[in-house]
Amino acid sequence: MNSTVGWPERPDHLTLFRIATRSTVLGPGRRSVLWVQGCPFSCPGCVVPESLPFSGGVAYPVAELAGRIVADNDIDGVTFSGGEPMSQAAGLCELVDRIRAVRDLSFMSYTGFTLEQLRSRGTRSQRALLERLDILVDGPYVRARHTDLIWRGSDNQRVILLTERHRSLEEKLDERGTWIEFEVHAGGVAWMGIPRPGFRKDFEELMRAQGINLSPEGGGV
Repeated sequence: MNSTVGWPERPDHLTLFRIATRSTVLGPGRRSVLWVQGCPFSCPGCVVPESLPFSGGVAYPVAELAGRIVADNDIDGVTFSGGEPMSQAAGLCELVDRIRAVRDLSFMSYTGFTLEQLRSRGTRSQRALLERLDILVDGPYVRARHTDLIWRGSDNQRVILLTERHRSLEEKLDERGTWIEFEVHAGGVAWMGIPRPGFRKDFEELMRAQGINLSPEGGGV
């Protein structure tokens, strides 16, 4: 496990691929979603390969992001996806602390690492982020094991309730379905969620055939 690959530890900034202000398919309730830039895994079948290089993304001051999230009174929590959130654990810890100093939101993160790997061999910042999360979805995406289980891309991944906050959701974790939603705005159409294999190619071809602009960023897990 190489848990230190990627960006230098910068608690004051986060380098992001995308921000979504509202989502109902990447965690419980209505959530802001931050897709971090950079991932050491490069899982075959990743639906957002643009988020993988550590050379891309946009750097945001953590204080600015915290202010934007705190000001949105219509969300219940925040989800971290990517990219690999654990590659920017120090900045995410600072973000959680700044938000929770003002609002008691719930926090959820995806990671290609397993919980056991992070606890035994993770960096100090990664272990600190675990202590701040309510939900962790762990494990790499495995294309041959793609699933329609809620909040997961493949059935090797686990939804782990790290606190008691969402314990009432345990029975919901066996739900199956299509977990995709769309954003329509001035720049075009964007999607987020956990699509079936081949969805992105089919969707992009359909939109182009209809003459509809696509936003440059997708929004898978």
